[in-house]
Amino acid sequence: MTQEYYQQGLAKAKAGDYRGAIADFELALISAPEWAELYYRRGLAYFDLGEVLTAVSDYTQALAIDSQHRDCSYARALARLTLKNFPGAMEDIDRAILFGRDYAPAYQLKGLVCKKLAKYPEAISAYKVAANLYLTQQDPINSQRCLELARSLQPKQFEAPIVPKPISRPPLTTPEQFYAQLLEQGERGELQGAIDNANWAIQTSPNDAWAYACRGALYTKRGDRSAALADFNQAIKLDPNSHVAYRGRGKLRDRMGDYQGAILDFNRALTIEPGDVFIYLARGNARVNLQEYTTAIGDFTQAIAIDSQEPLAYLYRAQTYIKIEELNQAIDDYQLAANIYLERQDLTKYQDTLKNLQKLQRSAPKATPPPTTAPSNSPGNEALRQRLYILVSGHWAIAQRLIDRLKEEHPGNPEDWYLQRVISNLENGL
Repeated sequence: MTQEYYQQGLAKAKAGDYRGAIADFELALISAPEWAELYYRRGLAYFDLGEVLTAVSDYTQALAIDSQHRDCSYARALARLTLKNFPGAMEDIDRAILFGRDYAPAYQLKGLVCKKLAKYPEAISAYKVAANLYLTQQDPINSQRCLELARSLQPKQFEAPIVPKPISRPPLTTPEQFYAQLLEQGERGELQGAIDNANWAIQTSPNDAWAYACRGALYTKRGDRSAALADFNQAIKLDPNSHVAYRGRGKLRDRMGDYQGAILDFNRALTIEPGDVFIYLARGNARVNLQEYTTAIGDFTQAIAIDSQEPLAYLYRAQTYIKIEELNQAIDDYQLAANIYLERQDLTKYQDTLKNLQKLQRSAPKATPPPTTAPSNSPGNEALRQRLYILVSGHWAIAQRLIDRLKEEHPGNPEDWYLQRVISNLENGL
């Protein structure tokens, strides 16, 4: 029956019935739990469903059984690339190539990863190897595609800045207020009006570093990178202690792919204003772009130490934990961020965070079962606990936090009331 379930799974996956394929592979695994191919095939089905983290988990299980499964290494590389775990993807690509020197798709994928890492000579080399292998294997279409990709790796030029004509505006208040007002105006969608106001401010106060920093931030938002960089440089020239200008220039450099330059600017900003949470967040994101995940997590943790009620710090840290496949820590951070949004009554962001949390919970490894604290004469209570345990994907600590919160809000109810309420909230996405 194992082979029959396997073949049925393959047929269903080919027909696009990925859920059905997964069900058949799981039936086959009951009698063949050490068959690497089953985990690999189930991982492919999960990947096609968009459940990338679950796919990675299956690929990892398959490779633990058969470390030389080159197709599985390639598949995990592709999944990790989707998660932007570039070091993990490169490790898997090299493994696939080690066990398949003629594996053209692996070289092609290596070219893509190197391109994303801005390692253009390595990308060109990988694409050329892939092109030669495809040609040898009588696949001229993919061979030509790889050659075109190799030729396309040329530096991009930035467009010239657009400089609008200055117009009259009311006099400034304080620099800090002016800066905040114009940024708020830009966030409302009145970007050109905000830039016009900044032009007027610079015309009337040409030595005002705040005005240049403000206009630099607005140009960054519009995508005029050259103009933004010139404004941040001028702001720093006028006021070498402007942490706002260093922070803005750092964010701009991060967008331009100059991650090391961005970090230098953020370091300088933090020597001037060490308590600025958003500089730590920005530096952490730059370090993520450099795949320095451990130090990035350190920055997000420091931001939390400064302001434990800033949800972005938890979200960014959670996303970084996912890149290194530390799913339980990511789950905890998503839960904390969701709690903050709920307390602020920001229901849209709360719902979005909760959806990400629930998706992650389904992908995470199963934890220990829930404690059996219900009385032995209460089978209904125990059944509710098991149902809740399944909903939180085995992470009972999350369920307990939700129960405790309900107990604080609605004290004095029976235990099964709290269990039913939490189950209902989770099932309805509340």
